[in-house]
Amino acid sequence: MNKIGVGVWGLGVGGCSAASRFVNPKPSTLYPLFVLGMVILWTSLTASVSEAVILDRVVAVVNDDVITLTEVQEEGLQTIRRIVQDTLGAEREQQLRTTERQVLDELVLRRLQLQEAKKERIEVSPAEVQTTIEELKKRNGLTADEDLKAALSREMLSEEQFRKGIVEQVTLTRLVARQVRSKIVVLDEEVQQYYEQRQDQFSEISQFKIRHLLVTVPPQATADEASRARNRIEEAQARLKTGTDFLTVAKQYSEGPLASSAGEIWTMKHGELAPELEQAALTLPIGQPSNIITTQAGFHLIVVEERFAGRSVPFDQVKERIRAMLFDQKTEAKYKEWIEGLKAKAHVEMKL
Repeated sequence: MNKIGVGVWGLGVGGCSAASRFVNPKPSTLYPLFVLGMVILWTSLTASVSEAVILDRVVAVVNDDVITLTEVQEEGLQTIRRIVQDTLGAEREQQLRTTERQVLDELVLRRLQLQEAKKERIEVSPAEVQTTIEELKKRNGLTADEDLKAALSREMLSEEQFRKGIVEQVTLTRLVARQVRSKIVVLDEEVQQYYEQRQDQFSEISQFKIRHLLVTVPPQATADEASRARNRIEEAQARLKTGTDFLTVAKQYSEGPLASSAGEIWTMKHGELAPELEQAALTLPIGQPSNIITTQAGFHLIVVEERFAGRSVPFDQVKERIRAMLFDQKTEAKYKEWIEGLKAKAHVEMKL
């Protein structure tokens, strides 16, 4: 089932992917929780939310704007249903009271940013809205307008709410691009310093080439089965000690799903083998068969043919990745600072 709300609010319009997770105005399906206390009075879990009778009132004042109870309720439509269906009694009441303020806080934050966007005279044209809708449809695999309408219906979103949300998303993305992202600079010296101070992050994983032999032991093996397996692996080990080629012994004694390729050379990376096998693979002298190694799968013998130490990845191969990461970090910090500035100069009065 397509979650059209996720597609809309996760859309990184205008290349503002780094900060968009902080500014995305979210539909009710994406808020952590929200429900109004009056939901408890609903007489049926299957009743339509629109049937609930709630007297509207102002729940917050943001500069010259107000946020009403209806707006908060609309944002929490999906969560209202979920809480009513999934919780009872004191737990339900706790979730109602704990989360209603969270949603209101989100609305206040969005309103502050939209007010700032209005001062900046940021506008979104109908053509831009339609372009965003088409991109959204493509990302969500919706090939026709009817598919979009069906997805909106499942999310209990009207087309008007949907389009309003897109306008807000694009508006806030542009606002953050202008007031936050445009002020971020990552110097070449910073990128180089990060690379030099964190060499361990830019090393390739060590590898080794091994040959492997396994005699399986069932998960709930009887004493006889365990004894049979032990005798078989010891017989294989004895053959190796007499100088018999590992490949020959492995082909004869190996069991399990990988028996057909037993004894062949496998190239493995650090972390791909069971810890017991990897410890031996990292320390065994080259060409010398291991002692018997026990794991949950059974009894093993291995021989290491070659080891390769991980090398440092050249700076030129990772510098743009480092630059992007540092840019994101600076953007996040700058965004938080910017938001605090909006709050500091605003008049916000909460009435919940």
